[in-house]
Amino acid sequence: MKGNKNRNLKYIFAAAFIMILAMGTIALTGCGESGGGSEQAAEPEPIINPITGIEVASEDALPARPIQVSIPNDTYGAIPQSNITQADIIYEFPVEGELTRLQAIYYGDIPDKFGPNRSIRYYFADLATEYKAASVGYGWGKHARDQMKSNNVHYLNGMDHPELWYRVSDKSAPNNAYIDWSSVEQFGNEHDWFTEKQEIEPWTFRGDDYAAEQEQALADAQAVIDEKGGSTEEEDVAAVKDAQAVLDAVAEPATDLHVKALGCNSTCTWDPEKGKYLRYWYGEPYVDKETGEQLEFDNILVQKVHSNIMTDDATGATDPKGRLTIDLYEGGDALLFTQGEVIEGTWSRDGVDSRTVFKDKAGRDFAFTPGKTWVYILDQDKDFSYENNASDDTEDTEDTEE
Repeated sequence: MKGNKNRNLKYIFAAAFIMILAMGTIALTGCGESGGGSEQAAEPEPIINPITGIEVASEDALPARPIQVSIPNDTYGAIPQSNITQADIIYEFPVEGELTRLQAIYYGDIPDKFGPNRSIRYYFADLATEYKAASVGYGWGKHARDQMKSNNVHYLNGMDHPELWYRVSDKSAPNNAYIDWSSVEQFGNEHDWFTEKQEIEPWTFRGDDYAAEQEQALADAQAVIDEKGGSTEEEDVAAVKDAQAVLDAVAEPATDLHVKALGCNSTCTWDPEKGKYLRYWYGEPYVDKETGEQLEFDNILVQKVHSNIMTDDATGATDPKGRLTIDLYEGGDALLFTQGEVIEGTWSRDGVDSRTVFKDKAGRDFAFTPGKTWVYILDQDKDFSYENNASDDTEDTEDTEE
């Protein structure tokens, strides 16, 4: 009995010793490497505005969905518009009569009012689904309301709720209808716009290592060509072709771009000191009515489309007002102007709920500079050119389509 008792005591002491060791290990694990303090919590992932690529303070800084506002852009009283400097991205679309209309998308910075507001075109609904945006406008173009409903887009229109808009005295109709954000927000809350947070797929944005990564990619591509350029093996030929595409996709200097059409004559000029593209309209600074500030952008995107005058389904007659059809799914050529350079490529879109994808000649996603973007939705046949005016010693690089 005595031997058993001693053995039991040994087991008890051994178990206690193991528990002490375990507790010491747990205590040490709870201390930082320097000892004496608790382990630091992991850094939270930054919250990025998916439209601009810029970090925001919190999730609350971004509403449940963006607001897409239809804004006129004609020369007879629409310009200057109010609070368009606050938009994250602005699309300039052709409409009837060779005029253009803006779709300003607000997400990170919502102004106190929007205006002037004009009518919706049916292809604006196709843009709204891309950003999970709610649409705000005053009036309807042909098929526009049906397209909004077909795309399940939340919308607020002045033809349905004129009491929510007011007319300003320093502009003339029809370019004088304004609406306050408070009215839009209240309507949205009443119609479940903001009950569910929308996931918006971001484009690719440049990080701090972008320049080094590009330099390495070019070096790797050149190495492949040097090593396998003389080979007739199928895999080597394909590798050389891909490597050459990387070299061909190198950005070219482009400090100025020009878009000219009846009712639209704009220029965007690269300002190296600001690191922005400044927008001009008929040679004059294009400014915000509320602040007087000239609009400036980190990226200018050109998305080339095919536009045609609508025809009557029954008779085949062209639309008497010259209203357009624009396909935002068929794909086409694209150019990205950023950091004083231009990258040529293509665009494509899979379906109504998907984002438009922009790729360079090597098949890589366009890499946008974080910040604001102006998008020209431009017919393939419109007069568009760009050039490099960085210095007198540099020859112009020009691409013009008549």
